[in-house]
Amino acid sequence: LALLFLCAEAEGSAPCHDMPTLQTKVFQYRIWDVNQKSLYLRDDHLVAGHLQGTNVALEEKVFWVPNRAFEPARMPVILGIQNGTRCLA
Repeated sequence: LALLFLCAEAEGSAPCHDMPTLQTKVFQYRIWDVNQKSLYLRDDHLVAGHLQGTNVALEEKVFWVPNRAFEPARMPVILGIQNGTRCLA
């Protein structure tokens, strides 16, 4: 499965202030597949589909933060949607 990513620093994001040595920024991605299907929520499920017109606003941005506290050598990340308020598992 091939995915295309466009990255931008999340609006209003700031470095984490809990642990000064582990400061990081939150990043925001637009993700779609090679068929130009975008991610969006339908009935609380994340699905891929073609969004056109006013439906383009339904596209979910995927937020990620490196999780340096859990096996940092493997470079794990925390993924979220809905402006980072919901976690992907």
